[in-house]
Amino acid sequence: MTQDNATTTTSPEKAQTPKQREAACILCGKCVSVCPVYLSTKQEELTPKAKQRTIAALKENAQQLKVTDCTKLAEMCLSCGKCAKTCPQGLNFPQQLANMRAAHPGWKQWMWKRWINQGAVLWPMLSTLSKAAPDSKGKNEATRLVQSIQAMQPATDIPAYISVATYDKEIGEGQHVLLFSGCTANRVQKSWKYKSESILKNLGYTLLPTKDLTCCGLTLDHAGAPEAAHKSRMQNLRAWRAAERPLIVTFCATCYLGLAEYVRDDSLGWAEGEQEAWSKALRPISTLWGNSLFTVDTPSNLVIRYHQPCHWHGNDLDYTWLKEILYDEISSPDSASCCGMGGIAQLGNRKLTRKVATRCWENLLQQPPKKDDSIPCYSKPMGNCLCDLYDDEDELESDLCTEVESTYLVITGCSGCTLQLRGTAPVCNGEKVKVGHWLDIIEP
Repeated sequence: MTQDNATTTTSPEKAQTPKQREAACILCGKCVSVCPVYLSTKQEELTPKAKQRTIAALKENAQQLKVTDCTKLAEMCLSCGKCAKTCPQGLNFPQQLANMRAAHPGWKQWMWKRWINQGAVLWPMLSTLSKAAPDSKGKNEATRLVQSIQAMQPATDIPAYISVATYDKEIGEGQHVLLFSGCTANRVQKSWKYKSESILKNLGYTLLPTKDLTCCGLTLDHAGAPEAAHKSRMQNLRAWRAAERPLIVTFCATCYLGLAEYVRDDSLGWAEGEQEAWSKALRPISTLWGNSLFTVDTPSNLVIRYHQPCHWHGNDLDYTWLKEILYDEISSPDSASCCGMGGIAQLGNRKLTRKVATRCWENLLQQPPKKDDSIPCYSKPMGNCLCDLYDDEDELESDLCTEVESTYLVITGCSGCTLQLRGTAPVCNGEKVKVGHWLDIIEP
């Protein structure tokens, strides 16, 4: 039978159900208003809805679906999840791209899996070696890579502005806790782990051994390594079960989201009622203070800005608590911006991650219009220069900024955001803006 007179049929496997037909992009454009890639580049072809159309077109013409096309498309997403949260159709574009990455793996997936799963030795070693690297204002990729590695060094120049005057010791009495510190704190930012352990003990909790806990799996899933992500989830779930299902506490927004999404994974072999028990057991440490009292001592010239991690999806419990303690001494941009971390995007498209970071810093430091047409330097009224975040052709000297006495400190509640912001922090008057996790400003 020739193709001309053949009868076209649709196999049951490929037939669309009504539900599948409903879950299609309707081009409403809501994702455009929240996508950090589009907001930073203003390129319509990089919006989630445009990528949705590209994926649909490629699926209809499978012979055009090339590994290089998939790789390029996948590298144009930071997996922040904002588009998925705003989509009226419930489409999860980052997960679609994660599936595409998994279907077309390459050296980036291979390297990322080893970076995450075998970083216990590599991360501390690189962090230590980076201390010997001279600080440079260069804009070449090698220098920027060194800056990213140097960001893994613990912050030693951020004072503890908040101290705990009185702990509510009854809040944790008789309760056991697994502290999920995450990869970053376990390997290079151990002070966050130690401070959290001290806080929990002082609140009356009994800490359980955590040696069997591993990566939450979220970044592995986004990178297109679902098998490695599943293995991590199973290991953490077994550790929780072996500990008789205690509270599981974390201080990282990404870890919290990664752990919260376990309940959506039916392949984990949940027993009856376990998913609900897991959700109830998972807590951010910032919600456990009870009636504890705090002492705050910040200098008058300090301006504290808070970066809201994308993975809180607008419900940032860390910032809610910090605002109650610091009042007007801390503020956050009206419109939260992605820091540009993006996990595996650091390997695939570092230029894009830095471009997104530039916009994030503009919002954090409230960048005004150019102060002088003859001097194309963008700066904050307080003198924080963002020139060093631009490409080589836009590079200017930071000493064009006005000397001022006010000092900026940016804090956040996500391990990945902390490292990304440290690695891209702008220079003002010869010094980078200080960046830390909110645990860095607490004395337990």
